[in-house]
Amino acid sequence: MARGARHLLGPLRRRWLALGRRARVRPPAAVRRGGRAGAARVRAGGHAALELAVRHPVRVLAVGVALALAGWALDTQLEVESDITQLVPADLRALEDLETLQEASGIGGTIDVLVEGEALGNPAAIGWMVDYQQRVLDRAGFGDERGCGEAAVCPAFSLPDLLAGATQPGQEAVRPSAQAIDALLAAVPPYFSQSVINAQRTKATLSFGISLMPLDRQQEVIDEMRTLANPPEGLKVELVGLPVLAAQANAEVSSHTRRVLTLIAGLLAVALVLLVALRTPRRALVPLAPIVLATGWSALVLFVSQVPLNPMSVTLGVLVIAISTEFSVLLAERFRAERADGLETAAALRRTYASTGRAVRASGITTIAGFAVLVVSDIRMLRDFGAVTVVDLSVSLLGVLVVLPAVLVLSEHPGRLRAGLRELRPRRRQPA
Repeated sequence: MARGARHLLGPLRRRWLALGRRARVRPPAAVRRGGRAGAARVRAGGHAALELAVRHPVRVLAVGVALALAGWALDTQLEVESDITQLVPADLRALEDLETLQEASGIGGTIDVLVEGEALGNPAAIGWMVDYQQRVLDRAGFGDERGCGEAAVCPAFSLPDLLAGATQPGQEAVRPSAQAIDALLAAVPPYFSQSVINAQRTKATLSFGISLMPLDRQQEVIDEMRTLANPPEGLKVELVGLPVLAAQANAEVSSHTRRVLTLIAGLLAVALVLLVALRTPRRALVPLAPIVLATGWSALVLFVSQVPLNPMSVTLGVLVIAISTEFSVLLAERFRAERADGLETAAALRRTYASTGRAVRASGITTIAGFAVLVVSDIRMLRDFGAVTVVDLSVSLLGVLVVLPAVLVLSEHPGRLRAGLRELRPRRRQPA
């Protein structure tokens, strides 16, 4: 039976194989020639860069350091885009609903001011809340002529609003007594009053509506509200709510100091791991040299190209350090192995970059190409993230392929570093 089945299926199987062979379409000749030409140009460029680093390592390193210094100086000028309306598609349903809400109500979120104290129902505490609310609204530009649509902050339901019939801001004489406040709060149903003050009268809230704005501007408004608080003795004030958390998180992520400290921490962690694994400071630190310089190059390219950072891309440096360090360590260790086999420095570098360097170059280019796909996204946050990733990985790969050979040459021949530095010094003119 099995032999009969094979006999019946044999012609069908041969037909399928023939169709499969005919379906194999080779790329056009022009495409094949273009691919070979592009690969040849990449190899030629890599070979020229390697020869330049071998012959003039000090000059290559000096140019790299100068560009990195310029990038580090300009890093503080990089823009961080935090406006959610600019980072997501304009036709996103959630964003459209949020904009509709703001057009109808004038607000896009709510900030709550939590007030804690022993007796928040006394006239002094109520008077401070009324005055504080008015100061915040005045600073935000809210008034009869400018409603919620034009002011950064608007009033929302809070304890002063509940007592609005018995108090008037700035007029001490009409503020009610403790008995009047107790009577008014007792007359209000608990399910209504508990949204602004608890039953023990130890916690109360003042709510403010905030318009839709960039997170950095939102943080400025929150800081102004904190500054205006200045509560009297016995009262504790804290700003809470989702807008407060979002603005604080953005401020921490976007902070230049925090970004630099994160990069330094990542480099130190990698250096410590390499020191433990390789056991000698030179073997551990030499591969990191181009990675350190690449952080400055990246900032320089981003500043020149005016590609803004965002909450996603601003933390990308640590990922790039991890990827680039792997490439750098592979090349440095292969170079050490070639030197151990008796090759001279230049020959060891040429063999290293002809073998391992080719694999690193191919891996780096494919990684960059993968992230480059994000550049065509219709979501700006992903598009900018892809652009920043491409820049970071490109300069890191350039550092591994160009600067690392120069650093390896100088680590093997420290005398060339001293001689090269002497050549770079401006020569004094001899008197006529």
